[in-house]
Amino acid sequence: MEQNHTQSQPIRIFAAFGPGDHVRAHGEAMSRRMVSTTSLTTSLTFSELLFNYCKVTANPILAISSYPRVDTIEDGIIVAENRRKSPLGAEVSGLAFHFLQFRWALYLAYRARRFRANVAFIDSGTTHYFALAIFRLIGVPVVVNLHNVLWPSGFPPTSLSGRIVRKLNALFFRRIASGGIGVSPECERQVLSEAQGTIPFFQYRCQYNRDGFRKAVGYCGGPFHVMFAGRVEANKGALDLVEISSLLTNNCPTPVVFHVCGDGSALAPLRDLIRQRRLEEIVLLHGHVGREDLLEIYSSCHAAIVPTRSTFPEGMPQVCAEAIIAGLPIVASKVTNALDLLGPAIAEAETDNAASYAERICQLVTEPAYYQSLRSATEDLSEQFFDRKFGYPTAVDRMLSTLFPNCRPLDDWSYVYGDQIVPINRTIQQIDVA
Repeated sequence: MEQNHTQSQPIRIFAAFGPGDHVRAHGEAMSRRMVSTTSLTTSLTFSELLFNYCKVTANPILAISSYPRVDTIEDGIIVAENRRKSPLGAEVSGLAFHFLQFRWALYLAYRARRFRANVAFIDSGTTHYFALAIFRLIGVPVVVNLHNVLWPSGFPPTSLSGRIVRKLNALFFRRIASGGIGVSPECERQVLSEAQGTIPFFQYRCQYNRDGFRKAVGYCGGPFHVMFAGRVEANKGALDLVEISSLLTNNCPTPVVFHVCGDGSALAPLRDLIRQRRLEEIVLLHGHVGREDLLEIYSSCHAAIVPTRSTFPEGMPQVCAEAIIAGLPIVASKVTNALDLLGPAIAEAETDNAASYAERICQLVTEPAYYQSLRSATEDLSEQFFDRKFGYPTAVDRMLSTLFPNCRPLDDWSYVYGDQIVPINRTIQQIDVA
């Protein structure tokens, strides 16, 4: 449903985020602004970028996450809330899972209606996409925001319930959705395939600041160090690192050391497997590390591994972007959906195949020319993660300009990404003449 807005009329944005604690994150961002300091992190979270964009454009926003600790924070035209998705505070399955998705979609539509939203941006994983049809009944256009693909690339759903959900989601994309934004070409391909090309779609890339990153020195002999960063989960391939390491120990002439940075439900099982295989000296578990320490580990490694399995609908992992910025070649398969964007710097392995990952890593170790060709490609490939025209707020801005033709596109992104946030209610026109 297209609505007319002029530059003097703000667009009221409703956003549904994932399970992160966005209330706490925004509170920390507000504290940093109050003391005029910047974070040691080299990037802003997606939620903070959206909030900054709304401040600059004076568009009020209500953002709701499913983090289980109920909380609210208000910052002028920004209202961020955590609301428990499950009334039991626990994971559910079967019919109860599907019922919960409908219940959550109904609640989100109710809150969007009360907020008098002009548009809703709904993150992937929030609920079944087809359940968002309820937004059509309240007259609020829905834009889906894909951090993850609809299904793992090359592995569409095969179960009965999965195929039913896919068919219903396809109807949503064809007849209900007003648009989509997403982190990779595969996100766009899948959505437009289901929508039969009937909706606008804009891609974006995670954005970073150059300051803080340190380039890795590259491999010049000795043990070869490989980094795994992110959630330590089975579907992220964390447990496969043990088999990959064992294969390399037996078949690669050079020692390969893995650095596992992160936390998750598979951390304890991973530790047990490492102990059973007696790999404590070559698979090092760092656990959750601070940003500064993480950047230091990036710079001390020679490559990164992203062994995502076919059971996880990866969009495009941020660790891939960070590895490229640090100058690290990546060992990954097609299900990461990074090949479209970072192919020249990726040693492609077969999905779910530990032996293939081991072969690619050993190739990096034993073939210096191959390793250097991938490493040299990282410099140019990293530029997309610094170019603000590829950022998340840009995709939001382009979508609003498409849905609301009288909405003036933003042309100065320094206020969205800079240290100083524009005071609330200061319009774009005022920025231009300041």
